[in-house]
Amino acid sequence: MKPFLALSLLAVACGGTGQLDADDQNFTSDVATLLVMDLDSQLVTSTTANASGQIRAQLMYTVGHLNAEPGVSRLDKLNLSNVSTVGIGNGLYRISYHVKLPVAWGSKTNLPSQYTFTLPKRVDATGQQAFWNKYSSVCNDHDGDEVTVDNFWYHYRPHYAGCSLAAADVTVATARAAMSPVNTVAKYPEYHKVWEDGLLTVVAVFGKYTPGATDSYSDAGLAAYAEFAAAAAAELGVPAPTADAAHPDITLRAGNVVVTMLLTDKLMLAPLSWQKRFAEVSTNADLIMYNGHAGLGANVRALANMGQFFPGKYQMLFIDGCDTFAYADNTWATRRAALNADDPSGTRYLDVITNAMPAYFNSMPDAAMALLRALRHPETPQTYPQIFHNINPDHVVVANGEEDNVFHPGVAYTPRWSLAEEGFVGKSESVLYTANVQPGTYVFALSPDPSIAGGDGDLRVRAGAMPTPDQTYKCKSYIGNTNERCRLTFTSPQKLYMTVTGDATGVQSHFFLRAFSLQ
Repeated sequence: MKPFLALSLLAVACGGTGQLDADDQNFTSDVATLLVMDLDSQLVTSTTANASGQIRAQLMYTVGHLNAEPGVSRLDKLNLSNVSTVGIGNGLYRISYHVKLPVAWGSKTNLPSQYTFTLPKRVDATGQQAFWNKYSSVCNDHDGDEVTVDNFWYHYRPHYAGCSLAAADVTVATARAAMSPVNTVAKYPEYHKVWEDGLLTVVAVFGKYTPGATDSYSDAGLAAYAEFAAAAAAELGVPAPTADAAHPDITLRAGNVVVTMLLTDKLMLAPLSWQKRFAEVSTNADLIMYNGHAGLGANVRALANMGQFFPGKYQMLFIDGCDTFAYADNTWATRRAALNADDPSGTRYLDVITNAMPAYFNSMPDAAMALLRALRHPETPQTYPQIFHNINPDHVVVANGEEDNVFHPGVAYTPRWSLAEEGFVGKSESVLYTANVQPGTYVFALSPDPSIAGGDGDLRVRAGAMPTPDQTYKCKSYIGNTNERCRLTFTSPQKLYMTVTGDATGVQSHFFLRAFSLQ
């Protein structure tokens, strides 16, 4: 990847209608279309073990192949069938298969009805080593990165000048391309869910271009971090902070908008202390953004397994890195589904935004600001394509999981009743809040003040009397700090008693308490 080259993913589309599995999430983009590419292919290998894994190894080369179009495939959503294995002598086997492959295609017009793939024929270790030895120096993207056996699939460009592939070394497969039925238009983020607690909370993670870098002038990741901090401060009307390697944790606030920025050397190697801090500030966040290297998927997979979630809490996740559409699997949705009985698909409270093409690090601050600005103004809501129109089109930004979004202009984005309190408590200290409510269902959420790390506050809620200082009326804790949430239904008017009690020794537990009625 060239200096300043950022991570992004591209969406694919074409004429006609394709068929994907029932669990496929919808897809929306300002510049891309989701296509289904339907093809028959085969490979050669020295083992019959794990045929599906070997097929995926061959299809990994579609990532680099399609990046040149521009576009990218999403392998976690492929649909395999008609897999057969036969011996061909000399200890080798031929695996044949049929596949339906989702592809984010970087255009809304002139969509292909077919597409020809040229893929390495032999995909076992011996075959991939031989293919790399023979073709890696000429059939790559020439972007300056070291091309190894392990990453050749990403840099693979069979149509580039000078790349001449011997017929005996490749499988040529022509796919039928059709527009996926899950393309959507004019879908909005769930503004009413973002603002139901009266607070917009954003967590923006930036990764360094080179781990260990300290110079903001020479490291593209540090430069992006500093540029976003300055732009966010200007947007909020607060003084610009010092955002550099010596200040890796910054929180800005203006009224009901809170933006926390975290810097990391390499997300997949982030220490436990960093992961704890991320979990602390992201559990109740409305928008979580990662800006940096995808690490050929390693950083994306690491992010997917970090942090905790509140049930019933809607969140938007933007992963701004190389081909993140190809790497963002169902992990987030699966984790969310386990929390919400009313959301078996895991998308009702989650929208995932990715890139289908590589972009530039110096475009990342603008991309992040486009989302921040859009969410900050619910009175003038924007659809996802309208938001993405303000992002460098080279990113080819797409959204998944928005198919069940219900917001549209005219929907109230503030709840019928809400309560907002802030403060701090020491160990075993408590503060009491009271409120009178009408019959209905209410959410009570305690979260840490992002500007002050550490602490552990406990939230208790009781109707009609003070809650006892035990577990009877305590809201569930979703992580070992001030992140607690409960949902209660009342069938008659009630006076509520809410206490926040400090449970951390040696520190003050600074908190935000938000309570609101559900629509």
